[in-house]
Amino acid sequence: MRIKLSDIAKKAGVSVSTVSRTLNKPETVSQSTRLRVFKIINELDYKPRVNLNKKILEYKNFMATKPNDTVLKRWGMYTHDKRYKDYTASIVKMIMDDMQINEDQAYYMLYYMVSNDIDDYDLAKRDMMVDKNFEIYKTKRR
Repeated sequence: MRIKLSDIAKKAGVSVSTVSRTLNKPETVSQSTRLRVFKIINELDYKPRVNLNKKILEYKNFMATKPNDTVLKRWGMYTHDKRYKDYTASIVKMIMDDMQINEDQAYYMLYYMVSNDIDDYDLAKRDMMVDKNFEIYKTKRR
């Protein structure tokens, strides 16, 4: 069962908005409240849900500001340039965790979304289910 902010709030004895502020703007919450909320977050092993649509759009916008001639050149930079490798890997990890797929498939999916200028993550997930290349990457081992 997924842990919600309301579960944390109830157990910590604070409002849902206080839990939200603790996570997003901790400086606006007193230290004692902040510590109490974080203690409950750790006890319940709360993991915030990541909005992959938003993350991938941020990633595409960030990478679009980099000087490149073509999408393929840009893709090479995404995956190999040390300045961007960690950022790209973090997005790939989110995709892997969400879809329960391997790294090669996740990189392929990110490439597909970026090169085709797709912002809808759920649409891309559906596209992957019928993409022959996606299936090839499923069996690929490193």
